Amino acid sequence: MNMDIEIINRVTREVDYIYEVTFTGGEPSLNAAAIEHFRWAVHFNCCSLDHFWLTVNARFFKQDFHEAIQELYCICDDQDCCSLTISRDQYHGKMSPKAYEMYSELPFFSTEKMKRIADSDLLSEGNAKKNQMSYKEVKIGHEIADYHVDPENTVLYVGDLIYVNAKGDVLFECDLSYNRQKRHAMGNVLRESFKDILLRNLRESKQKVSA
Repeated sequence: MNMDIEIINRVTREVDYIYEVTFTGGEPSLNAAAIEHFRWAVHFNCCSLDHFWLTVNARFFKQDFHEAIQELYCICDDQDCCSLTISRDQYHGKMSPKAYEMYSELPFFSTEKMKRIADSDLLSEGNAKKNQMSYKEVKIGHEIADYHVDPENTVLYVGDLIYVNAKGDVLFECDLSYNRQKRHAMGNVLRESFKDILLRNLRESKQKVSA
């Protein structure tokens, strides 16, 4: 499922600064159009982007993706922190030699994920859980820990990881299976503002503490 561009529009309209953006999958290289639209939306909505982090399987070389990430790199404030890496663990198939050649020449290429995954690090989600191959539970957060709100509730800073899935659901955890994401969503950016979703979570968290 591809992300609706209206989700990208709504998030970038409401956010002034993104420290790190990562595009997950599926396979990000198959949706270069979404990355290109994100770059456009960040620029059009005057939203600053510090850097990005991307992992691909590199089964095929995608020219449009290759161009899109280079254009995204050009607008990042901290280009030294940008990273593209290839998943080369035991659960991914063959890598295209051309894809490796082209991606590895990029100034932001990293070998960070080009290694085997230890059995103890397999997450108990999705097919890994279904096939009883996993050992590690995903710890799901339910409140924002790193934040600042001004007295008028007009400016909101959030330092935590916030994940928006392809349906617009807002979550704290990006490693949940698709089936579990809906259950743990804080809200949906297609139905209410991103800021309102986060502020409501903060209010509910404070009420739990004071109860």
